Amino acid sequence: MREELRVFFNERADIWDDIQEIQAEKIERLLSYLPIAKGGVILDVGSGTGVLIPFLRKLFMPSLIVEIDIAENMLAVARRKFGSDGILYIWGDAESYEFDRSFDAIICYSSFPHFENKEGLISHLVSFLKEGGIFAVVHSSGRDTIHRIHALNEVTKNDLLPAGDELAKMFEKRGLEVFKVIDTEDEYVVAGLKGAKVKFI
Repeated sequence: MREELRVFFNERADIWDDIQEIQAEKIERLLSYLPIAKGGVILDVGSGTGVLIPFLRKLFMPSLIVEIDIAENMLAVARRKFGSDGILYIWGDAESYEFDRSFDAIICYSSFPHFENKEGLISHLVSFLKEGGIFAVVHSSGRDTIHRIHALNEVTKNDLLPAGDELAKMFEKRGLEVFKVIDTEDEYVVAGLKGAKVKFI
């Protein structure tokens, strides 16, 4: 666990929602590209203050949302906002945490750049993904914008997002069938399916 990153987010937890622009329509559209079965279990990686929770509930009606984050103060804010009905909060590092369940979908929303061992993270998380499950990295901003924001702080200045085709190759090396790659000036999605090969329109 990157202690300096944990401190960075913990110190900002109470004001995080005030300083972030939540582009609701864009987030919903990006998530709608993911063919996640309704009623499943979804892992929200680097979940922060729970930005994805209302969108996941609306689109996929999951039986359980698992929120994992290294910053306990961010999780505390999410719990205050959304309670614990249908949500499990885990304070831990997704790169190494041993989950006691498998998931129908694993989503890294606005968190993937902060993981130092990105290929290791994918390998670790895919082991908890059900056959036919969806793994996705999603951002409602483009890479240049993300890198520019991260460069403003010493803690996050090296937290970069790979090009979409580069991340797609990481996915494929770990047995994911990539079905969506978007890497534009203002949005980013790389998504893959574990196991069975299917065609997406």
